[in-house]
Amino acid sequence: MCLYIETSKHKVLFDLGSNGLFLENAKKLGVDIAQIDTVIISHGHADHGGALKLFLENNNTAKVYVRRNAFDSHKIKVLGLLFNVVLDSSLKNHSQVVLTDSRTVIDDELMLFSDIDTHMFPTKANKKLYAQIDGKMKKDDFRHEQNLIITEGDKKLLFAGCAHAGIVNIKDKAEKIINEKLYSVVAGFHLYNPSSGKRESDALINGIADRLNDGETMYYTCHCTGIKVYKIMKKILGDKIEYISTGSVFSL
Repeated sequence: MCLYIETSKHKVLFDLGSNGLFLENAKKLGVDIAQIDTVIISHGHADHGGALKLFLENNNTAKVYVRRNAFDSHKIKVLGLLFNVVLDSSLKNHSQVVLTDSRTVIDDELMLFSDIDTHMFPTKANKKLYAQIDGKMKKDDFRHEQNLIITEGDKKLLFAGCAHAGIVNIKDKAEKIINEKLYSVVAGFHLYNPSSGKRESDALINGIADRLNDGETMYYTCHCTGIKVYKIMKKILGDKIEYISTGSVFSL
């Protein structure tokens, strides 16, 4: 997962992926990594921030915003065994890294939040994820996940990584913060596991799509949503949802 976002004031990377592919893709798209001024790492999993060291080797000026606890230990259970999905903790105190709390206002364009206070539509996939909490490995509560609200003119845009806290809960919180409807949402919905090929139930997927179908917000989804899930949601959301993938370029 790695999104390049241009606003009137910023050149942003939202997540970095797990390896050097973001550098190859940036070159193909004509994006100069050295000119990025802001990086947002959505949560403490390697597929979203594992390439942080590579980024810092190619950019010595950008601020990298990461939740304070994102560098803690994070694991996934596969066949009864726990495997690391961590960020490089040696980078936590790097001079370019800014450790964020539950709400961080960067400027009048960019704001981060993670204080999700509703828990509707929980997914089965989250049950396989663990985090170091109070010194012990426990079921992940995703306090290390943060989301980005961009204000561009009179438009408010939401960007989320995997939406582990639930895209409905995250969207509701964002709209509570800004006290208006979002213009668009760009996010993975964490409803499909590419390694197992399994997706969440139709009932859950349809329930989320029904809840998102408020007639105003446009959705661009990708990553851990999956094509099959997208097609199910498309039947409810119609032209209010589109699927994006590597190399997609669009304006909001």
